[in-house]
Amino acid sequence: MTAELKASRHDATLVLTFANPGQQNAFDGSVLASAIETLSKAERDDSVRAIVLTGADQCFCSGVEASKDLETQVVVLENLQNLIETMRSFPKPIIAAVEGVAIDAGFSLALASDLIVAGQNASFGISPAQIGTWAVGGASWFLPQRLPQQWVSEILLDAKPLGAARLHAAGLLNKLSADGTALDKALAWAEQLSTSLASAPTAFEQFKTLLGAASSTTLTESFSSERHRLLTKRPGTA
Repeated sequence: MTAELKASRHDATLVLTFANPGQQNAFDGSVLASAIETLSKAERDDSVRAIVLTGADQCFCSGVEASKDLETQVVVLENLQNLIETMRSFPKPIIAAVEGVAIDAGFSLALASDLIVAGQNASFGISPAQIGTWAVGGASWFLPQRLPQQWVSEILLDAKPLGAARLHAAGLLNKLSADGTALDKALAWAEQLSTSLASAPTAFEQFKTLLGAASSTTLTESFSSERHRLLTKRPGTA
C-alpha cells in the first residue's frame, strides 16, 4: 500500500491521519501536497474550528519515505517545509495526537502543532541518518525555542528516541494519556477549545502571531539552512 492522508470530521474538529501500513506512516510528496490543500480549505471553512493531526494504527509518523535521489529529497523537503509553515500560520488550533513513534519529519510535525498529546509509551527523536543534516522540517529550530541546550544536544546528537514521559517532564509535551487514548484525549481538548474560542474567532490567530514574533531567527531562515546542509552533505557521511 502507498502513503495517504485520511480526513474525517468529529463535530467542529477535522482529523488528519497519516497512513502507510508497514512503514510507520512515513509519507511522500503527494501526502504533503494533500495536507497543505486540506488545511487551506479548512482555514476557509468556518465550520472547522480545530485540527487534530495523528497517525494510523497507533503510530504517529516516522517521517519521509526513503529515496536515494537527492533531487527528490530536496523537493520533498521543500514540500514538508511548506506544510510546516502552513501549520504555523494556520489560524485555528492544531493538536498532535501521538502514539508510537514521531521520528524525523514526524517529530517536526508534532513540534509544529500548537499542542501535543502523547501516549505514555510514545517516543520522539532524530534518526542516525539525519545526524549532520537534520533536514527534517525544522526540528533543529523548534527545539532550542522550547528546551535547554543540554536537552537539544541529546536529542539531535544521540539519535536515540526519547520517551514521552521525559519530554513531558521537560515541558515539550502538553498532556500524557494512557496508550491508545491520545486521539480521544486530543479530540476532547479540541472540542473544549472550539467552544471557548467560538465567541472570539480571531483570538487564536492573534495569539500565534504574537508567539511567532518572539523568535529572532525565522523558521524560513532555518529552512534555508536545512536545504543548504542537505545539498552540501558529503557523500558517504551519515
